[in-house]
Amino acid sequence: MKTLPNLSLAIFLLSLVLFTAPIARADIDNPLSGGLITRIYFSHVAVDEGWQTEIAIINPTPERATGRLVCYSDSGVPNYSLDNIVLEPHGRYEIDVRQAFAGVHNLDYSIIDYMVFTSSTFGLTGYSKFYKDGVRASIMASGPRTTGLFSKIDHEGWTGIAFIEAAGIDNTKVTLTAYANDGTAIAQADLTLESGDKVVKEVNQIFSGADLSRATYVSYTAEHGVVGFFLNGSGDGLMLDGSQAQ
Repeated sequence: MKTLPNLSLAIFLLSLVLFTAPIARADIDNPLSGGLITRIYFSHVAVDEGWQTEIAIINPTPERATGRLVCYSDSGVPNYSLDNIVLEPHGRYEIDVRQAFAGVHNLDYSIIDYMVFTSSTFGLTGYSKFYKDGVRASIMASGPRTTGLFSKIDHEGWTGIAFIEAAGIDNTKVTLTAYANDGTAIAQADLTLESGDKVVKEVNQIFSGADLSRATYVSYTAEHGVVGFFLNGSGDGLMLDGSQAQ
């Protein structure tokens, strides 16, 4: 993994229950390798072309939690981070991503595709909320898994499915199956993910050439841990919703 040139700047962040001074950095290593730590993924972050993203981390445990929030490109390259984040017992920490990194020199928002919070405390949770021109959607933070499902295919608009390779292993195969309401398997397709990759495709692209008119949801199995989510949007661009893989 490559890193950016040394550059760091301390910035003060406001939150609802937290008054700390995390450090916004652009000279970081990759915290996803090794160690018995919690890694919760904020799988979609949009901060370019007019989009804004809010990130919240919640500590529902009775223990104080500390950690680090790292930004990644869609190829899995870490680029910016907020260090020294502290959550008090039952505390909540919230940022606007654009504002949180506003002090970093020559920051390129287009290479921030997802974020990962790492901590030695287990049981943390959170969400990302992204919005533009009155259109918004939220996705709960989640961890890697090898099976899951996306609960609705939207036939009036579009459905996009995304995966992040979270095990640090190249050539990870993910097999997706589209089902009808009566349980009939309509179509099957494979995706291959490289280490740290985020891959986003519409359902019609994944199952290219298949008749999906009866398909209502999609399940998946993966060779190694992946993080998945889906988005449904209307054709006129006025409605958007989404969810993590279930």
